[in-house]
Amino acid sequence: MSERKIKDFNKTRRKILKGMLGIAGVGALGSMIVPFGTIKSVSGKKVRQKITKGDKLVYAVGPNAGKEIKASNLSIGKGTLAFPKGKEEHNNLILLFRAKENEFGKPTKINFTNKGFCAYSAICTHMGCTVEWYPEKQFSFDFPHIFCPCHQSVFDVFHGAKVLAGPAPRPLPQLPLMISDGVIAAAGDFDGPIGPQPGGK
Repeated sequence: MSERKIKDFNKTRRKILKGMLGIAGVGALGSMIVPFGTIKSVSGKKVRQKITKGDKLVYAVGPNAGKEIKASNLSIGKGTLAFPKGKEEHNNLILLFRAKENEFGKPTKINFTNKGFCAYSAICTHMGCTVEWYPEKQFSFDFPHIFCPCHQSVFDVFHGAKVLAGPAPRPLPQLPLMISDGVIAAAGDFDGPIGPQPGGK
């Protein structure tokens, strides 16, 4: 990603933010994103159920919500929001997508991917909003990326979900994957803390 493209994006982002009026503005921008649906955080201090090896992934939204995600369900270039089966809570929300295996590069943990499937936490590291898969051109980014509609953070899907633009302070944690009986499953928990952390780290 060139420095010029990032500057162009940030300039466009500032213009958009100035034109937004509260929730109506956020909703208008959100309409540009691939519609996964809305997942809202639930308040409280309940301890998150850790994702463990073998937890099968299920659709988090849409008509197939709750159904297991088969490897054959997602073609290259497609993505969806998912949960580990039986552990459907906000901080376990996953963004799962499929790409060509040779598209991934460091700092992606290649051993966490499986046959082109890759998964990250769907909770933005800035303010905890739900991020979206964006497979097409948007602003100055003409390749698939992850986008947060709340404050316009952009993450690089092919390079460890590193931050390309916006206020997010760190990449999205990656989830190791395996395929069990044709179903996409977790091979362990996320490799880092989920969502915003104390001190903005």
